[in-house]
Amino acid sequence: MAAAAPVAHLTYQHRTLTPATITNARSEAFGWHCSAQGCPVRMDGYGDQRASRQDAADHERRLAVALFEPGTLVVPVGPGGSGKSRFAAMFPSDWVVCLDELRERVSGDAGDQSATPDAVALQDVLIPARLARGLTTVVDSTNVEARVRRGLVDQASRHRRPVAAVVFLTDLDTCEARNAQRPPGRRVPSTVLRRQHEQTLAAMPLLADEGFTDIRTVGGDRS
Repeated sequence: MAAAAPVAHLTYQHRTLTPATITNARSEAFGWHCSAQGCPVRMDGYGDQRASRQDAADHERRLAVALFEPGTLVVPVGPGGSGKSRFAAMFPSDWVVCLDELRERVSGDAGDQSATPDAVALQDVLIPARLARGLTTVVDSTNVEARVRRGLVDQASRHRRPVAAVVFLTDLDTCEARNAQRPPGRRVPSTVLRRQHEQTLAAMPLLADEGFTDIRTVGGDRS
């Protein structure tokens, strides 16, 4: 089973202090750079941080659309805090089906686990509707359980679409640190997070047999 890292053009913001020409004081200037290996793009000198962020987002999205074959169902696999949502955010927002957002639409609270069945029902309407139209779709949820992945592969197969797994091998300490920074209602219990991390590692040798046509990894020793 071949595994490769997607060339994700994730960008990072930076700021510098520059002399102000009129007041002789020092003021901030903003910029961004791309972290993708081999991508030289770096932009500096923005006076407005919002403009810097917008141009960085445009760079990410312009290159993200070429990561996968058109019409692919993209299935991130990883524990909470592993970077799945940051990855999904590179894509145009209408490409992304996010379980947290659907829970929020159903209940007003993205962390309300009692809303999960209704959120999944909405997900099961949106995904096949997009696949039927040949639209690339990114499923932003943990997808660490084999039965969940099997359902997604089945949907792609019914519509004769490619299905890609992107496995996030972020170390557990990093996931726990990011999880601790979330609002209380969005934090994953420690025991659940550890189980998700174990399930992610256990999934790696299973994905090809599950029917994924494209398997990639992010982070860990495989990236």
